[in-house]
Amino acid sequence: MRNIEGDYVALGYVVNGKTETVQTLRPGSSEASRSSRDERFEIFIVPSRRAFSPYFGKNNGQRAAYVNNYGLPPSRASQLTGFEGRLFEIEKSPDVFNAELAKVLGYMPQWSIDLSDQGTHYLKFVNGKHSHTSDGLGEGIVSIFAIVDALYDSQPHNMVVIDEPELSLHPSLQKRLAALLAEYARDRQIVISTHSPYFVDLTALASGAHLMRVTSDEKSGTAVHELSNKSKADISALINDINNPHVLGINARELFFQEDGIILAEGQEDVVLYPEVFNQLGVSLPGTFFGWGVGGADKMDKIAAILEDLGFEKVAGILDGDKTDLIEPLKKRFPKYHFVTIPAKDVRTKPARGASDQVEGLLDKKRNLRGEHITRMKEIAQDLTQKLS
Repeated sequence: MRNIEGDYVALGYVVNGKTETVQTLRPGSSEASRSSRDERFEIFIVPSRRAFSPYFGKNNGQRAAYVNNYGLPPSRASQLTGFEGRLFEIEKSPDVFNAELAKVLGYMPQWSIDLSDQGTHYLKFVNGKHSHTSDGLGEGIVSIFAIVDALYDSQPHNMVVIDEPELSLHPSLQKRLAALLAEYARDRQIVISTHSPYFVDLTALASGAHLMRVTSDEKSGTAVHELSNKSKADISALINDINNPHVLGINARELFFQEDGIILAEGQEDVVLYPEVFNQLGVSLPGTFFGWGVGGADKMDKIAAILEDLGFEKVAGILDGDKTDLIEPLKKRFPKYHFVTIPAKDVRTKPARGASDQVEGLLDKKRNLRGEHITRMKEIAQDLTQKLS
């Protein structure tokens, strides 16, 4: 819809091995034609606005009728259309629905549809000694009702599309809901659009999941960037690295939602101490440090490749002074990115251990920047500021 006069839009996609198409009838038209389709392939859409009318009449809410009648609305509505009928359908046999609902809520819910004095129906949700009507039900509970409804009576090979499943949900509920989606994704196609790191299921990548990042700017318009199979394999290795289990932890997964300008450092000490170094120089670097480090200099190329796949343009990596041999290979592999080494073997001074000598770092034992490194670190700060701005 709303395509510019003169534009012709055609979409092709594969369902169960067969290519289907949707295309505009003529340039500039919002009318479209669709090729014959596999009737077994059903798409159940859950929009981000999941509120429903608190008082409603009784109607049919069987899955097929709901999908056909309300699938993808032509415009965003403030409330779900026809969802009340789904509630009546669930109430006929609520056990399966409630069991799935309990997986997200953490307890077995009690609810029913009641009739008001005015003759309209409403949802009554019981929590202990208290109950809420549809009108007073929290948006998080409403959201979970709508999402679980899309899942509980779905069939293998169905597609369920959910826009922003995290809305109004506490992080603990987000984690439980993410686990439920992964469970259903074993034999259904689950598609989510999210802004929450709790829904970035990296373990699912090894089982065939895809992860995409959408960017938009005035010059290039909208672009979709997808992780390569190589990056998926690297991610699987990183999340199973027992020596650095935090490399792709929740802090690192925030990366997928950050703006351009990512700073890669070797480890967690670097992430903590480099801001302190630049603060002593009176410099506030643009950009954001990646998680708690990449887990060692030898893994910087893997994280940089993930960023490249996902469309990040401004990325810098900071390595210890004894890792200069890695700079040229990194620059050759990632010509758009910027990599530097500090003028010391480590960010901080470390005492001698066993047969190893003391390591002289950028910072002395009192965490003050050593005078002999100030000039070079100012040059690095200026360089990073220019590359990341």
